[in-house]
Amino acid sequence: MSHQLHKTNLKNRQTSAANSCEIKMKNIILGAVSALLLGTTTGLAADLPVKAPPPVVIYDWTGFYIGVSGGGSLGGSNHVDPAGQNLTADGFNLKGGLVGGTIGYNWQVSSFVLGFEGDLSWVGEYGNHDDNNNITNNGSSLFADQTFKSFTKENWLGTARVRAGYAVNNLLFYGTGGWAGAGVDAGIKNLASNATVFSSSSTRNGWVAGAGLEWGFAPNWSTKFELLYTKFDDKGFVTALGDGTRSAVTLDDYIFRVGINYRFGGGPVVAKY
Repeated sequence: MSHQLHKTNLKNRQTSAANSCEIKMKNIILGAVSALLLGTTTGLAADLPVKAPPPVVIYDWTGFYIGVSGGGSLGGSNHVDPAGQNLTADGFNLKGGLVGGTIGYNWQVSSFVLGFEGDLSWVGEYGNHDDNNNITNNGSSLFADQTFKSFTKENWLGTARVRAGYAVNNLLFYGTGGWAGAGVDAGIKNLASNATVFSSSSTRNGWVAGAGLEWGFAPNWSTKFELLYTKFDDKGFVTALGDGTRSAVTLDDYIFRVGINYRFGGGPVVAKY
């Protein structure tokens, strides 16, 4: 009986050892499989492409462009008699509209833009003043014959300017300045009939300065808003009428206009990372 119990215990111990060895082997195999799977997964994850951040679209202002523009003009003029007296104490206003074409070129370096622009516009600006209202400080009239009124008329305007600005993507803030020229008529009219007694045409040279904002609303299209000031040289005229002579006619303008430009080349570019 004792011998049988001993054999049974020995068999149980052998079975337990076998089970323990089997469990250890299973653990080793599972560990190896896990390590293999983990290494494979890590390698696959390393090989997967990394999603790039979305590209940043940057507007490019470089290139030739043409355009059209239009707006309004408010000017000031005065006629000066041979003795140097202003025929109107504070001058008189001119006003009208203008429309024309533009051509130019921009260079962009980083956010800075430098360019040259020229334009030519038809202008319908006119103003006049009755000479019989020209009274000196002592109350006397400047002329013995008070039958005229002075007028100034601007017919065309051209500018050639430098533009320098700072771009914030598709917004360009710029200053501008350069040469300005204008075709001007100046003369006198009969106060009663409004008939022109004498008129003289001249081309005026001067300077222009101003500022503006341009917005690129499409790859090659932009619209601009600008304010300009122009100052022209003085020119006079002489008539057979002693009191009609003008030794100088002054002229300056404030111009507000909007325009649309089309640029060849340029447009938005995609920044590279």
